[in-house]
Amino acid sequence: MITFRYSFRTIVAVIYLFVFCSTFYASEHWAYKFPQRVEVEAKKSAVIDFFVESTLKEGGQIIQPLASKSQLIRRLSYDLRGIPPSPEEVASFANDGSDIAWEKLIDKFLSSVHFGERMAQNWFDLARFADTSGYAADRTRNVWPYRDWVIKSFNDNIPFDRFTVEQLAGDLLPASTDDQKLATGFHRQAMQAKGNNPRKEEFRIKGIVDRINTTGRTWLGLTLECAECHDHKYDPISQKEYYKIFAIFNNIPHLGSGYNTHGPRMKYLSADDKTRAKELQNKIKNLSTNNSALTFPVHSKHLLAEWKSPKRLKDPKLFSLTSDLTIVSKIKTTSSVADIVSKYDWKAGQRSFVFGIGGESQKNAVPGHLFAWISSSAETWSGVEIHGSFPINDGEEHEVAVIFDAGHSIHLVVDGVVDHTAKIIGKIPSSIARSNRPLSIGSGYDNSLDKKAFHFEGSFGEVRIYDHAFVLREQKNLKELQSQIAKIQSRALEVPVMQELEKPRETHVLLRGDFKQKGERVFPGVPKVLPSLDLKRSMNRLDFAKWLVDKNNPLTARVTVNYLWQHFFGIGIVSTPSDFGVQGEPPSSLELLDWLALEFIENGWDRKYLIRLMLNSSAYKQKSVSHSLAKEHFGLMPRMRLPAEQIRDHFLTVSGLLNSKVGGPSIFPMQPEGFYEERGQNTPGNSNFEWKVSDSNDRYRKSMYIYWKRMALHPSLSAFDAPTRQVCVSKRSISNTPQQALVTLNDPMFDECSRAFSKKLSSFSDISSEGIIDKAFMLCLSRLPDKHEKKKFLELLNKDGWYSVATVLLNLDETLTRE
Repeated sequence: MITFRYSFRTIVAVIYLFVFCSTFYASEHWAYKFPQRVEVEAKKSAVIDFFVESTLKEGGQIIQPLASKSQLIRRLSYDLRGIPPSPEEVASFANDGSDIAWEKLIDKFLSSVHFGERMAQNWFDLARFADTSGYAADRTRNVWPYRDWVIKSFNDNIPFDRFTVEQLAGDLLPASTDDQKLATGFHRQAMQAKGNNPRKEEFRIKGIVDRINTTGRTWLGLTLECAECHDHKYDPISQKEYYKIFAIFNNIPHLGSGYNTHGPRMKYLSADDKTRAKELQNKIKNLSTNNSALTFPVHSKHLLAEWKSPKRLKDPKLFSLTSDLTIVSKIKTTSSVADIVSKYDWKAGQRSFVFGIGGESQKNAVPGHLFAWISSSAETWSGVEIHGSFPINDGEEHEVAVIFDAGHSIHLVVDGVVDHTAKIIGKIPSSIARSNRPLSIGSGYDNSLDKKAFHFEGSFGEVRIYDHAFVLREQKNLKELQSQIAKIQSRALEVPVMQELEKPRETHVLLRGDFKQKGERVFPGVPKVLPSLDLKRSMNRLDFAKWLVDKNNPLTARVTVNYLWQHFFGIGIVSTPSDFGVQGEPPSSLELLDWLALEFIENGWDRKYLIRLMLNSSAYKQKSVSHSLAKEHFGLMPRMRLPAEQIRDHFLTVSGLLNSKVGGPSIFPMQPEGFYEERGQNTPGNSNFEWKVSDSNDRYRKSMYIYWKRMALHPSLSAFDAPTRQVCVSKRSISNTPQQALVTLNDPMFDECSRAFSKKLSSFSDISSEGIIDKAFMLCLSRLPDKHEKKKFLELLNKDGWYSVATVLLNLDETLTRE
């Protein structure tokens, strides 16, 4: 027994020693230390080659010779635009013998609208972008406006730090714009069960866990999810620290009572609708611009100062209308108040015209609403009083018109909308005295028992008095314009966005990750192994987003440049791009990774700057080798099969069917008949989904716009390893299966492309068969065929015709490969 006790204690001691040493080792891990620059005496475009050559030399390899011009332009076009270059572009580049031909080509492709599409495709794998909510119901969500925002952000080269902050916390930015709120759709891409699910709280927790895990893999390159149920086994992240990050994302409204009421949403109008609505609003605003506005006498500057006073206007502001009048100060009268003063006799000193907001008085003014009152004279006391129904909010600016219509009626117009109309009571004297007609705005009337009645609390920003009647034609035009605006507004989509609760939720450590077992209460924070922000208050999402892109954070810049390297070179400097932790692969060249990260930060997080550095290196321009050899020797350029989207886009481009429209709603291309029925996606009570093929123009748009249904991804995408995007994906798998050949040969869309391509080739009736085959090779492979290839294709043409030539060319391994 003594031996057993001694052995047990020894085992426990060894375990504790192992845990202590592991924790100490993990905290000293390279990824948690700030990048260090190794100075290299070379041009920046050559620094990359210096590090790559040093690494290759250690493995007995060297950078391969320069690839051919046709290979280079094809490689660059796929990497930056996602489509093959045109024969004209290939010829232009081949004939450009200048020293800057390559730089010019890079700039051309970087400025293409398709650049944003290609780069966004990678981002959407990380953002788990999809058109549906996932799980069994897998219902449609209006998330395509977020896709448009990402594409535009890449094309506009928004700095990555801003790109980060707006997606994680755009709604919390001061005076946030609609675009900044729309950007927060990044974290509304998490899967969601239907709104009336009895396990609401469980799914709410799952959504937050997904946001944490996605953020960790996308920006930090850490497997934070390993600390959900217990302390991380390898990296220095405790379970308590995990739930501190959880607290940052725990303040978002999540579920409603129905299928389509998940969390906060914003009204979204397309760019065209926004432009049209603005044009209509300007027409309403300028409806009376043709009026002959009255101008003010010499002492207008003094009155301007008076009217701008923000104090309560207890006393009337009286002035004589000896000529035309324009007063600039905060409520606008946009039409024919001048009829009052030009056609009727107002006695000197009389309170003849009143604006009022709020307050109880003899005239029963409605609190919080605007009213106007006009009297004919103090002797007859015959006039009109009108109360609006639209609330006038404190501290907000409104445009108001009080319109007097030829002695018959008075109209109250608030913000371009006719709020109320009243008929004139009694008879107004018709005598006119043009020499001295006082006007009062902002006070009561002489006979009022309460001299403060009808006061206006606030300041006038602009008051204009015009000299023409508000005719029926203008009323009709106004209603028509308002009707058009209402029609546009009815098309607004409800787009999921982020939003904070007014009162933060309490956050607790969830024991074993079980949402029913609450442990210690925690507050927002970040892991101690990483630098913290010096805050005197609780951290929110905006603080967290800024912390991610803080210059002292050792991970974000490294992770981001590694994702870019992986895109252009096939294999990342760290081959486990979402795991920079202890269990991840070490960097093949830490010096290169750190140099790129520091260049990225010091140049304003400019992705296009970094891309230019990579593309101008000899490492990028070298000939490609097999993927296995490149994986073994970092720095070699691997041959890579095109991603699923680019394979379909290649077929569309070569066949001449591609619709290059950028942005907009998702599309529904042709797909095998019965595909969704077989997967239970059309059954009642599920998603009740029906795939309606888009019209002949939209169905040929690029593949990134295909409706991304998580539970039944389009077969042409899934066959070539496109992810369902149920979770964050940092690196796509690459398979080689018979189904892939069956897709490119038999899928309805691919077959249609083959037929269109063959028709295109046969239309060159004025060119010889050899010349047409040359054209076909240039379209498909960006090069001319050699003698052997030309002979084989001529034999195929004579035997089976142009359809077979087109089909074989489109299905060559070289066609589907990025050399």
